[in-house]
Amino acid sequence: METHLTAADRVLMVCTDKYVEKANAGTGGVGYEKMIVTATSLARIDSNKVIPLIRQSGTANVPTFLKSKVYLDFSRTDQFEFAFDELVRTIHNAPLYKKPPITTSPFPANVPPAAPAKDSMKEFMSVVIKLFESGSSELQDYGALVRNAGMSRVLLDMLYEEAMKQGYVHKHSSSFYQVLAKGKKYALENDLVR
Repeated sequence: METHLTAADRVLMVCTDKYVEKANAGTGGVGYEKMIVTATSLARIDSNKVIPLIRQSGTANVPTFLKSKVYLDFSRTDQFEFAFDELVRTIHNAPLYKKPPITTSPFPANVPPAAPAKDSMKEFMSVVIKLFESGSSELQDYGALVRNAGMSRVLLDMLYEEAMKQGYVHKHSSSFYQVLAKGKKYALENDLVR
């Protein structure tokens, strides 16, 4: 059985009430079959080598180790011809209906293009450098920065603090600040001056 199970393309397991009971209990020859089939199934989880056939009256039980497999129902005599056709098609890998190939969606995606992310520090430094370029002193008026920034005061204050941490500007007093060499370099690297 072990040799032929490995060599077989398909294995039919006829699931009667008694067979299911013995398989779930792991008793007798059915218990041994269960061990072999389980080991084979676990080697390839997507394997459809084992085809459970239901031959019960009024129920469709399969052994626990075959629960993940699609079964063919031979329990109803009025549906026997259909089940037999399905079995032959399954063995020969010739389904009655073939899945269409996956293609690209014919429907356009209704996702608006993402707006480019704003670089708030660049925007802030642009105003700082513009005021520096137009002034005649090394010290700049913080009030002029607030008036010309064109952004919320909260955002401006946060960017001012960050610019100080980055070494772009230095706060001289509550009213004046100075653009440092690192801030001037930032302006050159980010095309804020010509």
